[in-house]
Amino acid sequence: MSPPAGLDYSLTGVNAALAVEKGLAEAGWYQCPVPRATMRRLLERRDGPAIRDTLLWFALIIGSGIAGYLLRDSWWAVVPFAIYGVLYASSSDSRWHESSHGTAFKTDWMNNALYEIASFMVMRESTVWRWSHTRHHSDTIIVGRDPEIAVPRPPDIRAIVLSFFNLGVYPKYFRHIFLHSLGRVTPDEKTFVPESEFHKVYFRARIYVLLYAAVIAFSVFTGSILPLLYVGLTNLYGSWLMAIYGLTQHAGLAENVLDHRLNCRTVYMNAVNRFLYWNMGYHVEHHMFPLVPYHALARLHEAVKEDCPVPYPNLLTAWREIVPAVFRQVKDPGWHVKRKLPEPKARGSESSEVHRCPVGPDSQGWVEVCEAAQLGTEDVIRFDHGKKTYAIIRDAEGTLHATDGICTHGNTHLANGLVKGKIIECPKHNGRFFLADGSPARAPVCRGLATYPVEDRNGRVFLNVLEARGAGAREQRAIRFRVAPDKSQRGSPSR
Repeated sequence: MSPPAGLDYSLTGVNAALAVEKGLAEAGWYQCPVPRATMRRLLERRDGPAIRDTLLWFALIIGSGIAGYLLRDSWWAVVPFAIYGVLYASSSDSRWHESSHGTAFKTDWMNNALYEIASFMVMRESTVWRWSHTRHHSDTIIVGRDPEIAVPRPPDIRAIVLSFFNLGVYPKYFRHIFLHSLGRVTPDEKTFVPESEFHKVYFRARIYVLLYAAVIAFSVFTGSILPLLYVGLTNLYGSWLMAIYGLTQHAGLAENVLDHRLNCRTVYMNAVNRFLYWNMGYHVEHHMFPLVPYHALARLHEAVKEDCPVPYPNLLTAWREIVPAVFRQVKDPGWHVKRKLPEPKARGSESSEVHRCPVGPDSQGWVEVCEAAQLGTEDVIRFDHGKKTYAIIRDAEGTLHATDGICTHGNTHLANGLVKGKIIECPKHNGRFFLADGSPARAPVCRGLATYPVEDRNGRVFLNVLEARGAGAREQRAIRFRVAPDKSQRGSPSR
């Protein structure tokens, strides 16, 4: 069945422009009220849970792989290879996902290492998909903006069935890594991957091509299909569980809404599925607060569940909704599952607290912000003055900092972000800024923040709102200099 007119899911088509016109691109999303102290505890980063779970995961992969090799001449080899395939091709999806957000581990190099390994295992180019997933969180299921809509309307039933064997991914994946290895990107990719990142795309694609070539060569050399069963063909027989998990996230739900309670599902799972899926069953909660690590999502769920639709009790219940919904959308693409929202809650939580100063600055530009005791170690608050908003921050050593309040990439306030040592992390896309000068510290941030003088005066915090400094101020001055008209040309006759 061909799609009805107007259902263009490309990132360069008519709906891409319409999403911008309607205010759906990079828009503000609903967030459940969570007390500030509770959120600070939920945001705590730890290495322990992810190290434990990752070591167990690798041990199971290696163990099942060895068992498959030892039983290679017997039909019993099917059992360990079935386990190996699911661990390699399906559960790598959640490891890829959590490490891409930089939340699984406290230690950054661990997140980056797991991300690169899991990207290869799940057949996703690490640089392209890091930026793709950033867009997915900005514009979740916004048609023309989200590059990760798994079930476009009307649904392609054949493509959904093939996704259980990853068959739709293979031709696109290998076509793209060959294209990228030649130094080219697609028009869609240019809409969400910055040009400054293209060299990383090309470099990693060439590594992937070499790795697959080496596996194929080794398989030919040994005259055995075993190397390809470990790497290359694994996603054919091991991706079925990823589809079972992944399609519960958004399939059949509303498009073009700005409330994750309407376009995401939270599904309760047993201990085995929670381990394999790294708690991504709590998908409403993850999209609403992507800074919260996977091991804290159950506690986040308890904090927000009264303000969310009733969760699905298990995977079977979710799929009993998904299957008829998808078939109905084949005939009626405009239909979607309508999640029932609870009565609106009062928005008086500490998480939305805004500090203000009703009086203007003194002759030197200083205004009073708040009591110093209100700002703990590795803490941040929002301060509004006039038409500007600021983030007032105390770092791990107790030093005060002040920056522009709005993230230069995610268009969201940093007051709900995470202070980690000498950086602040944006709550929307996990981009980071150095507190010392506001310069970018982690993608997807590319532009810096302005910083401002801030002082503790006898237990009161004061901010200078007139003296913009740092990377953001330098960039703004450079922009003004570039666009300033050349006065020497004013009034000169045309030639």
